[in-house]
This record gives sequence, C-alpha cells and structure tokens, in this order.
Amino acid sequence: MCQESEVIFQLTREDVIECAREMGIPDEAITDDVLAQVKKGVDWGLECWSMVVKEAINMALKS
Repeated sequence: MCQESEVIFQLTREDVIECAREMGIPDEAITDDVLAQVKKGVDWGLECWSMVVKEAINMALKS
C-alpha cells in the first residue's frame, strides 16, 4: 500500500545532466547557477501539474 507522502515524480541533478548530454552539452556547463535556472523553468512549466495528474489518472483507470 502506498504512503501518503510517497514521491510520485522527482528530477535530480543527474537527470538534468543526462538531458544536457543528450543535447550535446558538456557536463561542466551545468553549474549550480544553470541548475537554479532550470529549476525555475521546470517550476513554471509544471504550474498546471494537477491537470497532467488528472489526465494520467484517467488514462490509468481506462487501461
């Protein structure tokens, strides 16, 4: 059984670095300042996260 505080989605520094690698960007380019800006961008991009979760619930219940 799942606990109420179980993490459903999480991004780490390594996740960001892996994305950068896929883009051909060297690891060294991902500084703490870059990570802070990425975090702000992801926070902004996930502003409507509840809509995404609701759609994922609907899709899961249909399968």
